[in-house]
Amino acid sequence: MNNEERTLFWNTLTSLKGDDVEADVKRLESTIRYPDFIYRYRAVTVKNIDALQHNKLYFSRSSYYDDPFDTYIHINYKSIWEQLYKTQDFKNNVIKVIEEWCLNNGINKQIIKNQIEQIQSSSEQQLFDKLREFLTKSIQPLIRNTSFSICFSESGLNESMWLKYADQYKGYCLMFSLTDEEKYLCGKQEKCQGCGVNRFGINLYPMYYSTTRYDATKYAYNLSRENLLRKIYPIMPLEEIHKQLDPCVWERERVTLIKSKCHEYDNEWRIVLPCEMREPIMMEWVPYGVILGLNMSDNDKRIVINSAKRVGIEHIYKSIIDNDGRLDAIELTKDNYA
Repeated sequence: MNNEERTLFWNTLTSLKGDDVEADVKRLESTIRYPDFIYRYRAVTVKNIDALQHNKLYFSRSSYYDDPFDTYIHINYKSIWEQLYKTQDFKNNVIKVIEEWCLNNGINKQIIKNQIEQIQSSSEQQLFDKLREFLTKSIQPLIRNTSFSICFSESGLNESMWLKYADQYKGYCLMFSLTDEEKYLCGKQEKCQGCGVNRFGINLYPMYYSTTRYDATKYAYNLSRENLLRKIYPIMPLEEIHKQLDPCVWERERVTLIKSKCHEYDNEWRIVLPCEMREPIMMEWVPYGVILGLNMSDNDKRIVINSAKRVGIEHIYKSIIDNDGRLDAIELTKDNYA
């Protein structure tokens, strides 16, 4: 998808109200122009080879990604403060949360006592300053730690991606077909029946690149309240906690699918985790093919090729530099895999 098409997708996503999710999905999908293939660049590591040998794709937290600005969002802390301050026993709740946080982080009890005394005698402005500091340190990481996705690129010949994610061409690139349903294994096995990924479905979306951060204040406020309630009422069922929160339909997707304009070259797509699940979280999908990096060692080539053949990957490609000095790939026959 080009920039104009990604912008249309993003504008549609941010306009969805969430009153009719099924209708929202149809409207959103009508803006997406899916490619025939998506690509995933990998370094040759024990973990990546194991995933290759079992057709596994693992969901990662946004906090795991190399970009510290992943989840490119803005939070209006003053707005959150004004909403939280109106809640009953707010000061006492703040004290309880801070006390628990201090204890969990090994802070001396006398220091905690002094902090509590300061809070009890604080003015509204002083409390706001303390809350802002707490939210800045906790909510942004919380958003990044609760946003799970799997990343792909629209191109298998992206030189920057080969350098960045495939160990400077010493790794490989997996190709996934969006038209071959037989290769998609999720939901087709007995173990899939209780899986949240299978139950809620998989959604593949293009990334949007912008110089303007997405205003995630509503989502941050919701997470703040949820976090607060979980700490104050640790035995309250999660369903009851969610009843006390404002619906934030599509917010998880919005905070996950925007990045700074400087990353536009990635041409990225993401599968966004649709629900809360315990880690490790993965899906199974047989790649259409694998592209071997220009700088792969012979040993790593053998490992990747043998792993690919073992799990039914039918197409093996070799990276080359063509006569015009551009990166390209040619398919290998069974006779010249080595």
